[in-house]
Amino acid sequence: MEPISKLNLERITNGIYAFTMTLLVRNIAFPEQTAVMSDAAIDMYIMTTVISVFNFIGAFIILGMFWLFYFQMFHRIRSVDFHFVHLHLLSLMIVVFVPFTQSFTDDEFGLSILEVLFHFNYFALATLLIVQWHYAANNPALIEPGMTWPEVDFLQKKFLVPLVVSLLGIVLVLSGMQYIDFLYLLPFVILGIFFRKPPERTVTEAGGADPARDDGDETDPAPVQEEIPEENA
Repeated sequence: MEPISKLNLERITNGIYAFTMTLLVRNIAFPEQTAVMSDAAIDMYIMTTVISVFNFIGAFIILGMFWLFYFQMFHRIRSVDFHFVHLHLLSLMIVVFVPFTQSFTDDEFGLSILEVLFHFNYFALATLLIVQWHYAANNPALIEPGMTWPEVDFLQKKFLVPLVVSLLGIVLVLSGMQYIDFLYLLPFVILGIFFRKPPERTVTEAGGADPARDDGDETDPAPVQEEIPEENA
């Protein structure tokens, strides 16, 4: 079997995420053509539409967060193997389920077991994100040679944020708590506070230091002038 390049995997990732994020708009509530639009019906429609639009925005930015995370991951990977490809294809399959599970977040049916499906979907995406990064970071054939342990650990902790938030959402939904839509924005608050600045590489780690200079002298060496022999008259 021919090897799959990282570029091809990035392309299918971009396509799947773009397609799924577009499908989310279908969950926005629209009035039926045969519905009688009384004042009460209009008020109910406006309320339902506002809730569905808010849920659409929330699911959209969550998918955008995962897409950005994979962009950061691929930026630090030089190649992929078939095990990584299988894990990533599994995550893409779960991404496609998001429009379906997100359609139950407005609690139209009054059943928490339906509303929690989206958070289980969220949890599965977050789990596979961590599994893929852990596998790539511990495989020298996949990770970029210049990656340092602080950078690997920083991304590992960063990718844990959606996992924790999804678990919190599952607990809150099963406990019967209402109005938990703030969870859409909670990951970005955590990321903005604790993960704003990645670890900086030292000069040696970045490959900018000259190993021949071990005396601490950073001055440039004096240029050597080439002697030009005088021509005989």
